[in-house]
Amino acid sequence: MEAAEESRAVYRAWNAVCSGTREGRHVTGLRYLPESNELLVYLDSPSWTQEMTLLREIIRARMERAGAHVDGLVFKTTAPGHTPPAAKERLRPAATERPPAPHADLSDAERTEIERQVAPIEDQKLREALENAMRASAEWAKGVQGKKEP
Repeated sequence: MEAAEESRAVYRAWNAVCSGTREGRHVTGLRYLPESNELLVYLDSPSWTQEMTLLREIIRARMERAGAHVDGLVFKTTAPGHTPPAAKERLRPAATERPPAPHADLSDAERTEIERQVAPIEDQKLREALENAMRASAEWAKGVQGKKEP
């Protein structure tokens, strides 16, 4: 139980020091090694591994102030071909733009019918909101129907 609490304290201190930083965005994984009281940090490139190695004692001191004592920080470069979940999110192509929703203008009779249906509602804002929603839904349904018909 104590080992789990110690591990949690180390991860919490790491996050307090590095989460959301420029350096932290290049971290691909963490592993606490309780037998040696070291934190193994994987980074996405050799240059960031070198950079973090130079910052090792500063980070360790800040983690100490955040409440976790570690005897050392070990920085390694992530194996080629391994893409961590956070990097996959950054590498995901931008969402393609969707085509506009089908739409067809309503006839005067269709608009009048919607107005008749919402007329009993006393609250003006609610009545207008429902009327707008019903109109949009009917325009969409009519547009879909129009696409199906040749």
